[in-house]
Amino acid sequence: MNKWLMVWAAMVGIALCGAETLNVSCTTYPVWLLTREITDGVKNVRTELMIPAGTGCPHEYVLTPADMRKLGAKNLLVVRNGLGLDDFVLKPLRKMNPGAKVIDACAGLKVIHSECGCSHEHAHHHEHAHHHEHVNPHLFASPDTAAGMAANIAAGLMKADPVHAADYRKNEAVLRGKLLQLSEEMEKLKSRVAGKTIIVQHGVFDYLARALGLKIAAEIQSGGTAPSAAEMRKLVRIIRESKAAVIFTEPQYSEQTAAALARECGIPVCQLDPAAGGPAHAPRDYFLRVMRENLKKIGSVLAE
Repeated sequence: MNKWLMVWAAMVGIALCGAETLNVSCTTYPVWLLTREITDGVKNVRTELMIPAGTGCPHEYVLTPADMRKLGAKNLLVVRNGLGLDDFVLKPLRKMNPGAKVIDACAGLKVIHSECGCSHEHAHHHEHAHHHEHVNPHLFASPDTAAGMAANIAAGLMKADPVHAADYRKNEAVLRGKLLQLSEEMEKLKSRVAGKTIIVQHGVFDYLARALGLKIAAEIQSGGTAPSAAEMRKLVRIIRESKAAVIFTEPQYSEQTAAALARECGIPVCQLDPAAGGPAHAPRDYFLRVMRENLKKIGSVLAE
């Protein structure tokens, strides 16, 4: 009996040593933050961010040679945001690693639609021959929609790597509990701020505003560039007519335009962090800390 136990143990050891590593590559920073919570502690799984951590929303990102090399990894699983935010990875991935599995974190979730890529009034003029529908891809910036993304990521991981399904399920349940707690805090905050009007730099906070019952009157940099003098005058008019209470800015944009508008209209500026980018070695629970700090700031500037 002991002899057979020794043989069995040796065979198990060989199998474990020879287990192939699952290379999980995440296209965006917030997707990486969520995914690494779900893969935390799972054996033979390597989770990494495909692009630099400080990139921010990578709508027009161009993969570097170093990024491209990651796409050639053996046993690759790509976790992407989807909804047009990270389409830059699709064509190179099909060319370099057509057998790689892909998880779309936002698949099947309730999204915000708009025309011409803008959910609200803004200072930039669009010269399109016709209107076209746009889907806002920034679901990660609100705890409630981020929970849906985490569920999709976990489901995709369990399907791709069923051997570790129990581990993924357990980690996702822990993360879901923490995000649910944040969502409950949001509901309490909503009772104090719902109906208030705000100004934002671009549409990254649309889902957070929806969850809190906030009205977004304008985006000041929806095209990524500072508004002209004529556009500034229009923004001033919108702010005054809508009686907007605050301008919410983001770390990846300069606050110069927001500060000028705030001075002209006599309203405060408050910086929120959508976690679109951040430190390369962010501590565990970083995403949750950022979201909680955002709620705290919103409460301090809007709640009576």
